[in-house]
Amino acid sequence: MRRHSENGHHRRERKVPGRRQIARILPVAFLGLSFGVAGLGALAAYRAQRSHSRTARAVLTDYGGFAAWSYERSLAGTFGSALSRSLRLPRQNPQYRSGAPTQERLSRLVGSGVEDGECTCQAGLGGGFAFYTRLGDLPPDAIWAGQPPDVGERVRMVDLVQHHARTVYQNGWPYAVLHTSAGIPIAYVRLSARDRGDDEKAGAGVPADTLIYGIELDRVRLDSLFEAALDDDVLLPPTLTTGRANQDVVQVDVVDPQGSVLFASRPNQPHAYPAEEQLPVMLGGSIARASVLPDVADRLIIGGLPESHAPTLLLIFGLAGALAVAAIIQLRREHRLALLRQDFVASVSHELRTPLAQVRLFTDTLRLGRTRSEDERSWALENIDRETLRLTHLVERILHFSRAERGVLPTERETVNVHEEVTDALAAFAPLVPATRARFESDVPEALMVEVNRDSLRQVLLNYLDNAVRYGPAGQTVRVVGKADGEVVRLAVEDEGPGVPIHERDAVFEPFRRGRGAVGTVVSGSGIGLSVVRQIATASGGQAWVEDAPGGGARFVFELPALHTARPAHFPENGPLETDAARAAGVEEDSEVA
Repeated sequence: MRRHSENGHHRRERKVPGRRQIARILPVAFLGLSFGVAGLGALAAYRAQRSHSRTARAVLTDYGGFAAWSYERSLAGTFGSALSRSLRLPRQNPQYRSGAPTQERLSRLVGSGVEDGECTCQAGLGGGFAFYTRLGDLPPDAIWAGQPPDVGERVRMVDLVQHHARTVYQNGWPYAVLHTSAGIPIAYVRLSARDRGDDEKAGAGVPADTLIYGIELDRVRLDSLFEAALDDDVLLPPTLTTGRANQDVVQVDVVDPQGSVLFASRPNQPHAYPAEEQLPVMLGGSIARASVLPDVADRLIIGGLPESHAPTLLLIFGLAGALAVAAIIQLRREHRLALLRQDFVASVSHELRTPLAQVRLFTDTLRLGRTRSEDERSWALENIDRETLRLTHLVERILHFSRAERGVLPTERETVNVHEEVTDALAAFAPLVPATRARFESDVPEALMVEVNRDSLRQVLLNYLDNAVRYGPAGQTVRVVGKADGEVVRLAVEDEGPGVPIHERDAVFEPFRRGRGAVGTVVSGSGIGLSVVRQIATASGGQAWVEDAPGGGARFVFELPALHTARPAHFPENGPLETDAARAAGVEEDSEVA
């Protein structure tokens, strides 16, 4: 049963660390969960914004498609009327039965676009040259009027027209438009024997003696035609455009099948939400591209175009992550601080238990009358007095630390003779160190005066002396040195111990921390003594630091404003060694001098 009880006891002890571990992990898990929820929320918002953007773009693209379709319809009608005037060739006129027209008739198709002699119709799209060819001629040849291109381009153009007339041109078309490889737009008419009224030569398919008349299309007149088609009809419903002109609502381009731009309502401006509509093959198969202008798009979409919130969402997500990381770091610091406080409680308990045990031992000895002589009785009383004094110093140190943590250190100042205070402190501290055989020397001028809280100065001296005795060797000499230096007074305690490494000299003044050389040794310490010194120095308008002693060991310095001098405007909180490059190396936690 006992073994079972012991095993059960051990099992219970093993469960306690598990609960503590869970208690530490839970906050981190909750923070991670909240970070994940924030990420999911940001992702959902980003997806919703993207979906809204896609919907808005689709609507605007549909508007552009409707505008492109409307423009194509308007352009087809306008283009067709202009080509009819430009290629006016009477199909039933007997003069065409015999074949080729005269050079004079071809010349009249150039520029004016009017072929009939008596007609004074409005000029069409005729450009700089006109041509005539017969489909069955081998090799292909043509008659030219006006200013035709060079010989090579004319050969390529005739081949292109004949091939187009055989393979693309359909019966019933009044004309056809195509674009050469050189980017020259031309229009032509294919007149078969049936079209000319020559029934004797008409037959199935494309008769060999089919005539072809064509002209170059003038680019300037084409631009005017494209622009006129843009202004003729309303490309979007009036309820959307509120009576505004097409030019102020949509952007329109016309591109030939080779990709060359024939017309652009807004040159060099890219389309925001483009849609395309192809013109009939009879009109060259060009592409009409239209899109709603960006400044109009906001009015066409209810609520306006959705703005991209990706940067804001990323910022929120990053901020949530940073806050989560900061919270985790803070939790870890609090956990470490809790461990330090536990160590502090254990250290203080140990320091309290030792003198209390001594006091109780010698008290029982006196109460039970076990002393054999008056000298033994006096020796017991001296031990009781020494341990009581040790308890008093420890309690005062803890009280000073507690007040400093709450920001209620005493602020009443008085004129104090430093020499007298050092003498009194050494006299009060001497009974506490008989086992160490430490010797004390004082080198403080008798006239050295400061304005400070007397109890605080006494606490600084006792903490410095206690630290020197704890970590110095047995039989060492502890020196207390004081001097005035301009507007400040420096009071230092020098020991013959191992000293404090440069990279630890700032951190030893932080609460609950001990030097690296002190951790794991038999030397006990609460870890608040030097912290109390730093807090008193700051409250007194001075500073505290540690440096190397002239003869080796550590030299702990306490600096105050001299009497009857202006208090310094600012004292570095961490002492003059704060600027030392070695201090940047940092200190491992839990590695300070007590």
